[in-house]
Parts: sequence; structure tokens; C-alpha cells
Amino acid sequence: MIGRGKTYLLFLIGLAAIVAGFWRTFFGDPLSNDGWHTLHGIASTAWVLLLIVQSLLIGRGSYRLHRRLGWTSLALVALLVGTSSYMVWIELVGDEGFPRDLRLSLVFLDITFLLLFMAMYGLGIAYRRNRRLHSRLMGSTILIGLGPALGRLYAQQIPALHGLAGGLTWTFYTIEAVLIIAIMAELFSKRLSWPFPTLLAIFVAIQAGTIWATGDTFAALARAAGAPV
Repeated sequence: MIGRGKTYLLFLIGLAAIVAGFWRTFFGDPLSNDGWHTLHGIASTAWVLLLIVQSLLIGRGSYRLHRRLGWTSLALVALLVGTSSYMVWIELVGDEGFPRDLRLSLVFLDITFLLLFMAMYGLGIAYRRNRRLHSRLMGSTILIGLGPALGRLYAQQIPALHGLAGGLTWTFYTIEAVLIIAIMAELFSKRLSWPFPTLLAIFVAIQAGTIWATGDTFAALARAAGAPV
């Protein structure tokens, strides 16, 4: 497994995947988007950059600066959650042009991913004095950004997947594989902690939930909230 203080290398790989996945819709021409999408893209990118900087600070032993910078994340997370919530809302009630089942799956995923991000961040703050748990909880938040990015990237680059629906399936396979590798690395070091196994179980459950989301129960909830499904 990558050495302590070198986690920023993994975050850089994650950032590259996010940029590639959202190149057509954001990074290629960010100002072509409306204000909300632009603000959301900036906040999301800033979060990944913050993970990279924080990892670098830990690697250099700059713990005090790491803590001070960490508290500024409260404002960034508030902005990120606010813009993400608006993205979910317009996806729910707007005319996205997606087939019914895909639309319901995307709404379900966006809601659960947002809730999971908030839970991971909150627990990361709660366990801030436990460096091992804190780093794993905060670092794993990048998986939330990888979800929509990889789905788009796979759909764009692999025609055999037949669009975003197939891309989402391989997105979950990728995230779950990353978590399995992380668990195996911890088992090898004989220091297995609960965040990675818990997140693996959660992502498997969310993947299964996308099937439930296409059923009548979730569709009824979506219609009650104003979705045209």
C-alpha cells in the first residue's frame, strides 16, 4: 500500500479521473455552464484539491497548519452540500431527457451519495483526534466524486456499455475494487479499521438500491416531490 504521507498521489489519480469524466460538461469550458453548475464544479474541485494539500501537509509533519486548514473546510462543505442539493433538485424536477429508469437511478444515487458524503465528513470531524480513522473517513470522500465522474467516463469511452446506465455499473465495480484493495492492504498490515469495510458494504447496498429505485415505490416518492416520471 502507498506509504504514509503519500496519499496525495492517489488523490491526484482521482482528480485526473474526475477531470476526464467531466471534461465535456465542465472542465473543457466551465464558464459555458450556468452559475449554479459552475459554482458546484468549483466547490467540488476545491474539495479534492484540499484533500491533496492536507495529505502533503501530513507528509511534511505540518500538523498545526493541517488542523487550521481543516477547519476552513466547514465553509467549503457548506457550499458543496448547498450546490449539490440544488443539483439534485433540478435533476429531480427538470427535464433531463433521460429514460425513466435511468433518471430514477440517478436521482437515487445523487441523494444517497450526498447523504453519505455528509456522514463521512461528520464522522471525520468527530474522529479528528484519531488520525487513522480521520484520514480514512476524509480521504474516502473522494469516492463520492468518482461516482458520477467514472460513470460518464466509462459511458464516453466504452461504446459496448451502451451509455450511462452501463457506465454506472462499472463505476460501482471500480469503487468496490478500490475498497477491497484498501481492506486487503490493511489486513496485510494487521491494522484493519472499520471505515473501509463499512464503506464497501454501503456501496454494495447503494448499487443494489439502484434496482429498487426503478420500482413503483421510489417512482411514487419522486412524483410526489415533483419529478416528471
